[in-house]
Amino acid sequence: MQLALWIGLCLAAALVLRRHARVLIVLVIGLWVLIPAVGAPVVTGVDAGPLGFHPATWLVLSVFAVRLLHDPGSIQQALARRFLLFLVLAVVVIAAFLASVTTSTSGGLVVLVDQILIPVLFFLLLLSEASRAGGLVPTLRGALLLFVALACVVAVLQWQAKDVLVFESGYGTQYWFERQSGRWMGTLDQPLALSLAISVAAPLVAGLRHKILQAALLVLMVVGSLITQSRVGIIAVAVSVVAAILFAQGRVWVKAVMLAGLAGVGAAIISSPLIDGVTARLADDSGSAQAREVAVGYFLARWDDYVLGGGGIGTSFRLAFHAGLESSLENPLLMYSVDIGIVAAVLYFGSMLVLVARSGFRLGYPGLVLAGVLALVIPQTYSSLATRSAAGILVWTVLAMVVIAGDERRERIRQEQAAALVPVVLDPVAPGPVSPDRPLRAGAGPVPARTAPAG
Repeated sequence: MQLALWIGLCLAAALVLRRHARVLIVLVIGLWVLIPAVGAPVVTGVDAGPLGFHPATWLVLSVFAVRLLHDPGSIQQALARRFLLFLVLAVVVIAAFLASVTTSTSGGLVVLVDQILIPVLFFLLLLSEASRAGGLVPTLRGALLLFVALACVVAVLQWQAKDVLVFESGYGTQYWFERQSGRWMGTLDQPLALSLAISVAAPLVAGLRHKILQAALLVLMVVGSLITQSRVGIIAVAVSVVAAILFAQGRVWVKAVMLAGLAGVGAAIISSPLIDGVTARLADDSGSAQAREVAVGYFLARWDDYVLGGGGIGTSFRLAFHAGLESSLENPLLMYSVDIGIVAAVLYFGSMLVLVARSGFRLGYPGLVLAGVLALVIPQTYSSLATRSAAGILVWTVLAMVVIAGDERRERIRQEQAAALVPVVLDPVAPGPVSPDRPLRAGAGPVPARTAPAG
């Protein structure tokens, strides 16, 4: 009953706001960032089974269905502009479905929908919305920064209270929760998911105009990253902080003052208890690096079993168990290779790489290129896209921003080139070349010089 009410609410919102779809787009991002997958039953009332999707999944499906009914042209235009890309992604989804529908792995189809199908549909929806009107990239940037900042605030409160505070019953079902040793996740599904969200959002701070807001967000994200204790994430955020200041608009002395101020804040953070967890993980990573080496070695010894097809979504967890690992293969490319086949996995992640590479490095939005690169790199450092979390929506949202910005850049170049080819309009009064076929127009000749009156 609760699920039916939620689906009905999503459909009603999609119909009522069909001319204001950006409100729903922002809501989708907010739902994924502020409600973890383990907290989905609070909204939908379904905690398992083939309908146990994230609440945002139902909203995306509703918005997409309404768009197909009321404005199919924008969808067709987005598909036509990147037909080959969506054809490849369709092949990946079909391969994943065929591999998963025959497996006994519980929740495989739910992960397929939440992490592959819905993020790709959302990506298509964003491209179609961008074709209707401009200004979508700043809207998405603002939404990401807002919701990631809220998640960081929750993480800070969790660190202070030494308690999860929200969705405790859902987090309690996760195998890692009891041994997380002081790592917090805000409102996302894992500490590393929060680290990913911070990593892709931090470079976007460079696009904000207000320096005080920039500094406040960067400090909050640095603190949030330290609370996650993700070593790769901390490095990424450190690079993003410097890049956000350098790429931001403003005078050099203002940037120097901001860098000096953030350096002082960093020194204060280093001397605070926030750094204790990171220091402990640097001294002892609990076998994390060794586990990744074992995962790669175990996969390479059996890669030829998964060239054309996999065992279905979730099979990689069983393979990791047989390899003696406590969690997973810790890399979505390896995990997807086992789950849906090496060819499909390479096509999926290769498509992401091509999107970023073809969009160029001058997109007109400070920090967006770095955000796109981090959206490719950071997910490969943990299970990310192979587990239920906000990773899929975050990655494909950033990729959509990169693609839209690239399209806008190419359109600006085309308009500038077209303007440069417009011939100079001659003064209609000025005489043109005289010929027998084109006699001099009356009154258009040179004015005779004045002469003094006789006498």
